[in-house]
Amino acid sequence: MKKLLLLPILLMFLACGQQNSTEEKKDPIEQSTESPSEEKELSILTDDQFGESFQNKEIKKAEDMLKIYQDLSLGDTLQVQFQSQVQSVCAKKGCWMKLDLPEDMNVHVTFKDYGFFVPKDSKGHEMVVEGRAFIEETDVETLKHYAEDAGESEEDIAAITSPEMNYRFIAEGARAVK
Repeated sequence: MKKLLLLPILLMFLACGQQNSTEEKKDPIEQSTESPSEEKELSILTDDQFGESFQNKEIKKAEDMLKIYQDLSLGDTLQVQFQSQVQSVCAKKGCWMKLDLPEDMNVHVTFKDYGFFVPKDSKGHEMVVEGRAFIEETDVETLKHYAEDAGESEEDIAAITSPEMNYRFIAEGARAVK
């Protein structure tokens, strides 16, 4: 009777041992393949649509956007599309960019829900963005973080000592203009 009970237990151990050896054989193959969560490196030369796709409507020029921003008050938002040249991009991920405005001004653009990035080689290229324009006061810690991401020198980062009123934009989508 005891021998009959030992037989199923022995078979279970053998089955488990075979499964483990099969899994061990799969590991080297799995390690050499790219996981689906890894994203390819974006390039402005090969990619042109980022985030949600959108139809061109009334695309504002940089000059028009400066006037719009000057008329906004703290807390106001405006849904708009505008086109401008990329002044700088986050050097680490492409998780933000600055678009040029006249009078040495710029718009700090982030992406809705951190849902997409733009190519890190976008600087100097034209980009159309769709989303919400607003102004906000940015604290010193955040300004220093942005300066660090942009690759600014330690001296430039240390020189940031007071908050700034900034033109901001949360993009739902962005498109490179070729």
